[in-house]
Amino acid sequence: MPGKLDTMLVEVALGGDLNSFGELCSRYYASMVAIAYSVLGDHQLAEDAAQETFARALGNLGGLKNKTKFAPWLAAICRNVAKDVVTNRLRRINAEDLSEVADGSGSDDSVRVVQQAIEQLPVPAKELVILRYYDGLSYEEISTVLGISRAAINGRLTRAKRKIAKYLQRNGFLENRL
Repeated sequence: MPGKLDTMLVEVALGGDLNSFGELCSRYYASMVAIAYSVLGDHQLAEDAAQETFARALGNLGGLKNKTKFAPWLAAICRNVAKDVVTNRLRRINAEDLSEVADGSGSDDSVRVVQQAIEQLPVPAKELVILRYYDGLSYEEISTVLGISRAAINGRLTRAKRKIAKYLQRNGFLENRL
């Protein structure tokens, strides 16, 4: 069971064993990249954010109150790191950056429209969509990472898919593809 193994690895890491923390990093790296990507929309930045997440987690591991909740705690750190990256990038944005975004339309229309539909989702819904459909995590894995029930995941994903469908319909995408 992942929860018991995580708890054991956290306890050993708290005792000073960095290999145990390394094992936790290996187990959750892809999930943290997916969570960061849901906020940042850039894979390279998401990888950087995931690495920063593990650095912060290692420094604050002693503050983890409930060792059985390591994955949700780590996910919360990751969200905060990603939000910090967004805040820092917004401070540095300029007119040239905006014109590059407006020009860059080299991708396939359908991919672009679906990405735009996903982008309009609230961050928690984006996280779920990316973890499930881009990262390929099962409901159980998502439940472990985010600390929410399978029923909550199912309900939230259903609502997210409906919002995506409405966005696609509003933008004429579904009519063009039927």
